[in-house]
Amino acid sequence: MMKVALVIFILCSLYQLVMAQSATDVAAYRAKQQECVKELKIPNAEATQIASDKEVSNPSDAYKCFHSCLYKKMGLLTGNNPNNEAIVKFAQARFNKVPLDKLKTELKTCTAAMPKGSTSCESINNYENCVVKALKA
Repeated sequence: MMKVALVIFILCSLYQLVMAQSATDVAAYRAKQQECVKELKIPNAEATQIASDKEVSNPSDAYKCFHSCLYKKMGLLTGNNPNNEAIVKFAQARFNKVPLDKLKTELKTCTAAMPKGSTSCESINNYENCVVKALKA
């Protein structure tokens, strides 16, 4: 009986640790979003859509650079090179209901559609749109 109680206590503790980490990750992600919004001077209407994770139709030039800024702040881009390991980890957290094999396949498909070595604002924006379209349920 004592062992069962100890196992339950450990599992509950681990669950709380994971949930706290997730909350911390979400808060850090939101803070980086806001940094990019301010740096790029993204219009209020688009900033509101970013904050609520809604798609922006007819994006401004500033918005087209948003994902490039965010990816760099999150370590998903290092110079002109994607950090594939970090991208997969971020995508797993973001699209947690998508099976890992499908996630990796769609990320490869979207990466292959990008011009080689291109990390321009428009290329990263197109990549983000591709990923969201492929993986959002």
